Amino acid sequence: MTAAEADPPALAADYFDGVSARARRVELRVVGSVLQVDGDGIALRWPLAELRWPERSRHGARVAHASDGGAVQALDAQAWDRWARASGIGESAIVRAQQNWRSALVAVALLVVLAAAGYRWGVPWLARATLAALPASVDRTIGETVLGSLEGQLLLPSTVDVARQQQVRTAFAQALARTEPGFARSRHALRFYASPDRRGADAQRRLGPNAFALPGGTIVVTDEMLTLLQGRDDVLIGVLGHEYGHVRRRHGMRLLVQAALIGTATSIAWGDFSSVLAAAPVLLGQSAYSRDFEREADDDAIALLRADGLSPSVMTELFERLAARRPAAGDGADAFDLGIALASHPADAERVRRFRDAAAR
Repeated sequence: MTAAEADPPALAADYFDGVSARARRVELRVVGSVLQVDGDGIALRWPLAELRWPERSRHGARVAHASDGGAVQALDAQAWDRWARASGIGESAIVRAQQNWRSALVAVALLVVLAAAGYRWGVPWLARATLAALPASVDRTIGETVLGSLEGQLLLPSTVDVARQQQVRTAFAQALARTEPGFARSRHALRFYASPDRRGADAQRRLGPNAFALPGGTIVVTDEMLTLLQGRDDVLIGVLGHEYGHVRRRHGMRLLVQAALIGTATSIAWGDFSSVLAAAPVLLGQSAYSRDFEREADDDAIALLRADGLSPSVMTELFERLAARRPAAGDGADAFDLGIALASHPADAERVRRFRDAAAR
């Protein structure tokens, strides 16, 4: 028999029966595997294994809950902790870790590493798995909805000659056929639109020279892009190859799925106390993912140009013409053109270097 079993230490506490709010004074003793609760008219024996013990903290009362709804409470936390140690009531490893700043620091570091790994590999993997289960009809429905919202606002009927439009479609189809011998023509639809001629405050709603891909396979090219690249159909083929890369890889849908995943994770982490703070990781995360997608699409453009017998370096002409055009927009007419080099794209210098390096290999 141990000293604790021969003369177990006692602790004064308050007992609550779980029915009324009345507190009754009792003494607590641990004998073997049982907590004895004794007081005026009270003689309870609770198995230690069935009790929910309080975690040690710097402040606050200690309360132990029994399975029958009763509880014992001690307002003197330090006295409780001394009694618990003397009675042989140990703490779990989790509680001990919580009380150790080194363990807490390690836990925070691991959480950061886990969050970074989830962002870098987990979200893209989960998005690809989700996307694999989504039929292509979902892409088409979303793409048609987006296109419908743009028509009449940012997109107007093209003024480019129908014969010229067909010439571009044919040249692009032939380039694709050389890149993907068995490609399905139904995988994409090349459509031409004009951008509204807005000035002043409305200039920010002007697309200008642009090309972009929508979920489902629609590739939109503005008349301004054709004008910008007049006489350089080789560059235009590279631009279309870039957008087709988005279509082939379903980048549009992946962005939507990843935005939903990041949004869900941030809402769980931050709650609803600040919608701006909760949205920030989504915006920053999507920006990074989008730049990765743009690099992948640039690789597809490089492959398409090579298959068509063209040097990837021709794409530098696009950025030179865009750069030459921007100063001319100082009157506000096109000052807010989106262009092909959006903020979510890698920097122009990086992309130019990428195309030139590809040409050198």
